[in-house]
This record gives sequence, structure tokens and C-alpha cells, in this order.
Amino acid sequence: MREADDFKERKKIFYQLIFWSVVGISSFITYIPPELSFVQIISALVLFLLIIYFAIRAIKYFKIL
Repeated sequence: MREADDFKERKKIFYQLIFWSVVGISSFITYIPPELSFVQIISALVLFLLIIYFAIRAIKYFKIL
């Protein structure tokens, strides 16, 4: 019975992940100004991910997280 509940919980989390991914991607697409080029969008996305990555690394280094 425990395994069945665990499977249902995983399935629920998987569907939530898919749903919020679609919502996030559609929101990202609709808020992009039309005058931006593809290169500007990609570079901003890469820079954002790098900032998040290094912020998490710094938080782990100082043992806050």
C-alpha cells in the first residue's frame, strides 16, 4: 500500500512540474518585448542562470543553505 501511495505522489508531483513549466514558459514568451533580438534573449537567459548558479554556490559555501 505504501508503494502505491508513493507512486501516486510521484505522479502528482510530475504533473505539477509539467503544469508549472508550461505556465512559466508561456509567461516568459508573452513578457518578452518584441524589439529584442534572439541573441539578446538567449544571452539574458544564460546570464540569469549563471547568476542563480553562483548565488546558490555562494550560499552553500557559507553554509547558509
